[in-house]
Amino acid sequence: MTQTITALPRPDTVTPEWLAARLGPGVAIEALSMQPVGTGQLGDTARFTPTYAAGSTPGPATIIGKFAAADPDSRAVAAAWRLYEREVGFYRHLAADAGVTTPRCHGAEFDADSNEFVLLLEDCAPARAGDQFAGLTPNEASRVMREAARLHAAFWDRGDDPALQWLYTGPLAQPFYDAGVLRGAWPAFRDRYADQLTDDMVTVCDRFAERYERYSALLDRPRCVTHNDYRPDNMLFGDDGSLRVVDWQSAALGHNAVDVAYLIGGAFSPADRRAAEGALLDTYMEALREAGVTGYGRAELDADYRHFSFAGINVAVGAAMMVKRTERGDRMFLTMLDRHVSHVLDTRALGIL
Repeated sequence: MTQTITALPRPDTVTPEWLAARLGPGVAIEALSMQPVGTGQLGDTARFTPTYAAGSTPGPATIIGKFAAADPDSRAVAAAWRLYEREVGFYRHLAADAGVTTPRCHGAEFDADSNEFVLLLEDCAPARAGDQFAGLTPNEASRVMREAARLHAAFWDRGDDPALQWLYTGPLAQPFYDAGVLRGAWPAFRDRYADQLTDDMVTVCDRFAERYERYSALLDRPRCVTHNDYRPDNMLFGDDGSLRVVDWQSAALGHNAVDVAYLIGGAFSPADRRAAEGALLDTYMEALREAGVTGYGRAELDADYRHFSFAGINVAVGAAMMVKRTERGDRMFLTMLDRHVSHVLDTRALGIL
């Protein structure tokens, strides 16, 4: 699946000729402007506005380009987990069949030697990017659950499919997160944010780290393609009711409830989650059945949802200590930790440890 391509550009070195060659035959660009956009920490994103030459084949008015992160720590994480290769692979090989709606991809290239990549994506403006802090409205959350069900159903019970083994991350319940990640990150996280952690946060994370293997073993459940960072920041909402899911760097083979619990546990305040989660689980289950999945019922979903209430703790603690530190990042990781710890306590998931 890996394709090595030399001399991939950075956002500020994209030329009109390079971009035109990727937009198709007959496209000619005489000028090009670039503006950085987004707040992602594992990749750099820019909006390109081309001026097409007279007689050119028509092209998009604007294009979103996604590139490897400039920050060396973030790039190292991406290399270790093959995140750039995964996102390029998703758009090349899975997006058309994934059931979930994504931006149109104009080009996807990856250089294995330098760990550089470029994605050229449809600019979905004026669609609104979701916000982890603000969370989701009930209507948005319902749409998000249905999209998750369609993604999972599209690749349901294909964990052993040879064509998908490039997505495999090992015998882990939650893709990427073995015991070493949390145990390595939690002491440093606890020290860095000591004055902002509650007693519940410390108690839950201490026990989670101590007994992690009871969480991380594969479940006796079907596996499918999972997003693994399924949260509002990675979604684009249109005023017309459309929803596009972005940021597929962590696509992997996993258990479906990873995405469900991670989304519901992190996208709401504890009080709002308690009020919404029953209906959202019903919506997800209904959409999964509509997409043709059988042999997996609400009792299994409830058990798996409880199990993966820990998923957001892994991401909050692990990612915080691996990527470039920013003020927004600190706020986001602490907000996530607070919400997911509350989720663990409400579901009494400490009992599985």
